[in-house]
Amino acid sequence: MYKSLNPGHLNIKTNGFEETLALAKKHGFGAVSYNPSTLEAEGIDTYKALDLMGQYGVIISDFGLPVQITSRDAFNDTFPTLEKVARAAAKLGIHRCCTWMMSSSKDYEYAENFDFHVWMFRLIDKVLKDYDILFGVEFLGPKHIITANKYPFIHTIDGMLELCDAVGTGNMGLLLDSHHCYSSGLPGGEFAKYIRNEKDIVIVHINDSPVGVPIDEVKDSPRFYPGEPGGGGNDLIGFMNSLKSLEYTGPVVVEPFSKTLNGMSDNDAIAKIVSDSIDSVWPK
Repeated sequence: MYKSLNPGHLNIKTNGFEETLALAKKHGFGAVSYNPSTLEAEGIDTYKALDLMGQYGVIISDFGLPVQITSRDAFNDTFPTLEKVARAAAKLGIHRCCTWMMSSSKDYEYAENFDFHVWMFRLIDKVLKDYDILFGVEFLGPKHIITANKYPFIHTIDGMLELCDAVGTGNMGLLLDSHHCYSSGLPGGEFAKYIRNEKDIVIVHINDSPVGVPIDEVKDSPRFYPGEPGGGGNDLIGFMNSLKSLEYTGPVVVEPFSKTLNGMSDNDAIAKIVSDSIDSVWPK
C-alpha cells in the first residue's frame, strides 16, 4: 500500500497538476487523487500528464465518480459522461474510481433501494471494467445518517459486499473508511473479519474518530487526521496493521474534516502534517 494525497480533502489549494505532483513528491506521497476532467480543463493532454508523472515519480491513484447516484433522473443525466472520463483515466494509468453512498432514503424501502443501486452500479461497473478500472463505494456508518430519512439502507461492510456480489461484475469493492468502520461498530482492525480477500478493498480513507464519544453518538464530522487533538477514539495502528495482514496494495488517503487544517493556508505545512500523521500509524 502507498500514501496518496487528495488536496480537496485537506484544504490544499494548488495552481494545478504539476504543483500538486511537486507537493506530493516533496512530502513522501507516491500518488495523488486527480480527475482526468480537471486535467482537460487545465489544458494538459495525456502525453504531458504522463511526462509530468514520470518527472516527479508520482502517479494518479484514483478519481471521483463523475456520475450522480442520488436519484434516477440525476443518474440518467450524468451517466453519459462516464465513458469519456474512464477512457481518459485508462490512458493515464488510473485504475481506481470511487464514490460514497447514502445510508438512508426518504423514498425507497430497503429492497427497492437495493435493486435501484444494483441497476445503477452494474451499468457504471460495466463501463469501468471495459477500461480495467476498479470501483470503490463508501458506506456511511454514523447512526444519525442512517436515521436521517424514513428508510435505513446499507451502512456496514457485509451489506456493501452483498451489494457488490449482487452487481456481479467483479470490479466493485469497498472504499473503506476507518471512521465509518468505527461508527458502524468496528474499531481498529476489527473490520478485517468481514473482508474475504484484498480484492474487496479498492481504496482506503484513514481518519480518526473523536475520543470519549459513544459510538451511537459519533457523527460524520468531526473527524481527524491521525494524532490530531480531539481524535484518539479509534485504534488506527490496529486498522493499518490489519490492512497489512490482508496484503492490501492500494492507496491510503487521509480525509479528515479537520478544523486544524481548515484554519491553515500553507500547502507545505498541511502536506507535511498529513504525511507525518500517516507515518505515525504506518505498519512497521
